[in-house]
Formats: sequence, C-alpha cells, structure tokens
Amino acid sequence: MILLQGPVGSFFRRAQEHLNANGFDVWRVRFNAGDRLYSRGDKTLDFIGNVDSWRLWFTEVIRENGFDAVVLFGSERLVHRVAIECAEQMGIPVMCLEEGYIRPGYVTMELGGNNWRSPIAGQLPPGEFNSPRREGPKSVSCSGSFSAMAWAALQYFTIRAVISTPGERKLFHKQKRTLLSEGFYWVKNYYRKFAHVGRNYHISERLLEHHDKRFYIVPLQVHDDTQLGRAANAWNNQKLILKTIVSFARNAPVDHHLVFKIHPMERGHTRDWHFIRQVSALNDVKDRVHVLDGGSLSLLTRHSAGMITINSTSGLSAIHHGVPLAVLGQALYRHPDLAFCVERGGDLDSFWLEAFVAPEKVRHRYLSWIHHQCLAGGDFYAKEGMEAAAQCLRVKIEQALGRHDTDAIEAAPSNVVEGVFTVERRALEG
Repeated sequence: MILLQGPVGSFFRRAQEHLNANGFDVWRVRFNAGDRLYSRGDKTLDFIGNVDSWRLWFTEVIRENGFDAVVLFGSERLVHRVAIECAEQMGIPVMCLEEGYIRPGYVTMELGGNNWRSPIAGQLPPGEFNSPRREGPKSVSCSGSFSAMAWAALQYFTIRAVISTPGERKLFHKQKRTLLSEGFYWVKNYYRKFAHVGRNYHISERLLEHHDKRFYIVPLQVHDDTQLGRAANAWNNQKLILKTIVSFARNAPVDHHLVFKIHPMERGHTRDWHFIRQVSALNDVKDRVHVLDGGSLSLLTRHSAGMITINSTSGLSAIHHGVPLAVLGQALYRHPDLAFCVERGGDLDSFWLEAFVAPEKVRHRYLSWIHHQCLAGGDFYAKEGMEAAAQCLRVKIEQALGRHDTDAIEAAPSNVVEGVFTVERRALEG
C-alpha cells in the first residue's frame, strides 16, 4: 500500500505505523519539506518533479513494486487527481479521505473520491437501504481538534515555505502568500473572532427574534477551497455574492432578509463584507442584508427560510433541518429530489418563491445513507480521534481488498465494524 499526501499533522504517520503493525506493508510518498516534517522511518519515497513526470513516476512505482492500494487526503489536489486516474487504469483501489461531511467526531473515507467525485454523488439511496442512522458509525468526541489543526498547519506551511525546493513548490496544493502576510491575516482572524462577538450575537439575536423563517442564509467558502475549482461550475464567492443579492432584491419577499456567513478560516483573509455592503447599497437592500463571521451556522439554518450555497457541506445541514436548499455547483447532495438545482444564474430568481423541501422520510433516509457509506468515527488532529480514524481506515481498506479477516474485524471497535459492514450484510441477507 502507498500513502500520498495527508492532512496537516501526524495522522498519516500514525496511520502508517498502525497499518504496518497489522500486517500491511505501507510506504509513503513525500512531496515537500512539510510532508517530510510529519513522516519518519525508512518506508518513504521522495518525489521531485513536475506533473508530467509525476504521472510516469507514480505509474512505474506502482507497477514495479506491486502496491495494491492507495490512500490520500483531498481528491481534488493536482497530484491526487493524477494518481486517482492512474490507479483506476490499473484497477487499484484508492481510499480518499476528507474532513467529515458531518462534524465534529467524524471523518470521510470513500473509494475513488470525495464530495462531487464521491461514488455516490448526486444519487439517492438504493431501494434496499433501510438502515436507521443510529446504527451507523458513532462519533468520537475529540477535544482540542481545531487548536491541534491550527498548530500543525502553522508548522507544516512554515516549513514547506522555507525549506522546499523551487521544483517542489510547483506541486503545492495551496499556493500560500508569504509567511509574513499569512501570519498577519491569521492574527487578524483571531482579533476579529473576539472583537466581533458582540456584533455577531446582536445580529443573530435580532434575526431569530424578529425574522424567524424570514431570512435566507448564504455560507461562503474558503477562497482556495479545492471544491471551488472544477466542481463549482464557474462560481466563486464574489459571483455568489453578486448574483444572490441582485436576485434577492428583485424577487424575494420584501419582508425577508439575506445573511452571508463568512467561513471561520476566511475571517482574517477576506474583504467580502465590503463587497456585500457595496452591492447591497447598489440594489437598495442594504437594510435587509447582513454579514456574520461567527456564531452557529446550524442554529441560523434551522430558523432560516432557506440556504443558497455553491457546494459547501453545510448544505447537508439544510437537508437535516428541512429548509429549502439551492445548490449552484456540483455537490455530493445535488439531486432534484433533495435541492433546488441551479443550472444558470437566472434560475436562482425562481428559488425565492418556488423552493421546496424534500419529505422528511426522504431526507432522513438520505442522511442515514451518507452516514453509512461515507463516514467513520474519528478525527485527523486530536490524539484520541486519530487512533479511532486509523482503525477505521484499516477496516475500510481490508474491505476494499477483500480481506475479511476475523481477527482484524474483532480488533476494531464495534461501532467501526457496524458502520462499515451493516449495509453489505443486510444486502446479502436480502
């Protein structure tokens, strides 16, 4: 088995150690100094080159050494897209990891891709699926996950920027600004987090008390989110802001409001709120458009009249709470029975008055299916979560390779085994 890039931090190192201790022969490819910081031992391979040479190098390494599986984090990273394509041509399973579609306490593990590249993207559960969500994988409580991730990211991106060679820089999956400017933006992020607490609270309180079910929520995504690439259908935050405000001003009920929620990791980097205010004033809806950069998105969603998103996983929250959902890009949940699927910018004009909510049974069955098919209990950053996620990864890989070893299954936590095998077992019994 071969590991490519993982989440920032030590999860892939721990996963490699766990897998090697349980009968696998796992090697890891390192692309830059950041990857080298969080890897150790002899079973590593260093790649230096461009995308074209990576395709040839990866194919030859797989063929010559007989690797039977690939594991990676983030199926939209350039080197990972190439690796998935090559592995598929050779018939080798690729386990793709991502942050949990439902958080906290979960991570995503799927064969072949995540989000819009997921093997179940745009689909509804098959007729034979009838497992309630409570029988799926259980969440793992992980305190301190965000602070652990932030610290690991600081180390990873600092070392990557300072020590990586010019050739390695060409394959960075995120082209960060200079260390000085990036540090400045994160200081500003934390400043705004605490400085805006009162303002965020008062806006949210006013919306909940005086405009319950009469405001629409628009979650903005991180500007360099890989889901804003090919999967976004040419949408980005700026276009989303412009089109949404113009359409809202012309078509939404006059007593309704519009709320933009800035992503917590974008709080110090973005100037989107200035653009929001300018476009709102231009369309004479300044008093009905609000911007938040903190607070509970789930709470706002539950009390909203609907959500508009490109392809954020927050769309699953709208499905869960039973509020109308407009999806503009390619998303895991893009299906006409679940959401208002925007094909063109003008389609959004109909959403304000024609949006629908899928029946409760359909929504809950869909979320239960996502739970079973895509999620595993654990975390990529907190220690106890990493241990659980590594065990889940081992069981998932054993399933993908057809290694239904009794001892391995018994060694995994019962909730992990249940989450991985319930659907398959019931299908066989049916």
